[in-house]
Amino acid sequence: MSTDTELSVSQARDHFSDAVNRAAFGGEITYVTRGRGQKRAAAIVPVELVERYEAMIDIEDGRIALERLADLDAGRTIAVPADEVARTLGL
Repeated sequence: MSTDTELSVSQARDHFSDAVNRAAFGGEITYVTRGRGQKRAAAIVPVELVERYEAMIDIEDGRIALERLADLDAGRTIAVPADEVARTLGL
């Protein structure tokens, strides 16, 4: 990927279609900054990057679920019904 591009919110608004095209066709990331310190607040990124990130999250969630089920099967933890948890938390 190329050098990071940073645009203020107003610049991003004025050049939104350009930033989207650079992401879609050039694989570029554009960071949108705001505030006095121009801190990064958002990013315009290629959709493939987000899809890979979401897939990684799904894999990690699945791994955690399998780990928890193994803990249940091995007796290292117990299952608590959702209504009991809600009652305990006053929900």
